[in-house]
Amino acid sequence: MKWGGSKFLDLQRMPSRGSMVFQPLQIKNYQYAILGSDYSFTQVYFWEAGKAKFVKFQELNIQAPRSFTHVFVDKQDFLFASSFKGNTVIYKHIIVDLSA
Repeated sequence: MKWGGSKFLDLQRMPSRGSMVFQPLQIKNYQYAILGSDYSFTQVYFWEAGKAKFVKFQELNIQAPRSFTHVFVDKQDFLFASSFKGNTVIYKHIIVDLSA
């Protein structure tokens, strides 16, 4: 949805069967949306400015995720993913420059 001055306008839809958590996440200049589900892999979407929408970026294997938290420690970015049924998982945010 986007704000249309007096109401939200439908902008994009994402499959979310069994969704228990949907969180925005900003790391540096990167904007993500993370959709966690009890029935499938967690989907990470990346904001594609040229397309003006979130595009599928990565799948994470987290059992029954309940929350995601960005943590910045020692000049490094991490994503903490808590789980209802399994282990909490910590991911490191890595930028790979493919322009060279």
